[in-house]
Amino acid sequence: MTRREVLVLPSACSLWGQAPGGSEPQNLSFPLDKIQGAITPPDLFFVRDHFREPELSLRTWRLKIEGRVKQPLNLSMSDILESPTQKMEAVLECAGNPTIGSAASNGVWEGVPLAHILDQSGAARDAVAVLLEGADSGRLLQDSPEMPYCQIVPAEKCLRPESLLAFKLNDRFLPRRNGFPARALFPGWYGMDSVKWLQRVVVLGPSDLAPNFQLSGMNKVYNRMVKTPGGELKITRLTEIQVRSVIAWPADNARLPPSRYVIRGFAWTGTGLIRSINFSADGGRAWVPAQLDSPPRPFTWVRWKYLWSAAPGDHVLMSRALDDAGREQPLTRDPARKDVYELNSCAPVRCSVR
Repeated sequence: MTRREVLVLPSACSLWGQAPGGSEPQNLSFPLDKIQGAITPPDLFFVRDHFREPELSLRTWRLKIEGRVKQPLNLSMSDILESPTQKMEAVLECAGNPTIGSAASNGVWEGVPLAHILDQSGAARDAVAVLLEGADSGRLLQDSPEMPYCQIVPAEKCLRPESLLAFKLNDRFLPRRNGFPARALFPGWYGMDSVKWLQRVVVLGPSDLAPNFQLSGMNKVYNRMVKTPGGELKITRLTEIQVRSVIAWPADNARLPPSRYVIRGFAWTGTGLIRSINFSADGGRAWVPAQLDSPPRPFTWVRWKYLWSAAPGDHVLMSRALDDAGREQPLTRDPARKDVYELNSCAPVRCSVR
């Protein structure tokens, strides 16, 4: 990777230009049936913003690496482009992705391993976590002060070979709404930790506090809340993506003439591989195996299909995934859950055949 590659940046985000900020936070989803193949085109990538998109110029943008490090870094895009890079295909999924799966996308990412950047800075061996801060800012909660978006990720995850400082998506530099000029990427984990518009990385030791994380209110969101049999609320932090499959075609409330149809969908899991997909046309009473389009691979989704002979009547189509760790997609939402995340239960698709 060299400085010459910067010449392929779109004119609105050229090396010495700037990416104009958005007026309001964006919340965009797109029908999965629009995706041809396994890779989501950038214009169909889902978008979830917490605050308005920042206005950034590569002339002044820098990524600061600080905290428990021997050598603090102040990296320009030129520095990043001259670092060793790697490519990988990975799903990015919102923790609040609805059951229909519209807030998930799959792309080919390119970037610098975070482990390389942390090694360059001489990160402390006893580091326990890393705070990642974006250039976007605002009030997360009604009683929160205006602060930059930030997340805390365990050092162990940051040092994994798949964890990246990503600057390309599908062989093009990141679109502004997807984090231009650079973002964190943690394959296998929900997207809130893959901080967009990354501007600061702080290495934390065992006794270090991250007051901005608590002050912003970020510690109060993205938590799994389960009511125990004793009535207590057990709270744990969301991390790993849960196993899921979705039907991409037909859409819910479809009306079709009697015929044979290829039902299409996607399936993915956080760690490991998708082992199998089952399909039901009667609301989950009877299941039959579906066919995977390709061998499953880590961190990415796999397309699946089922040839369905649609007889006249009203049908409820469903799919259910199983991964190689034995984790099976739940049929329904756990009633003990008191949060709005990990909505990975089987989504019914109603279909009228006449």
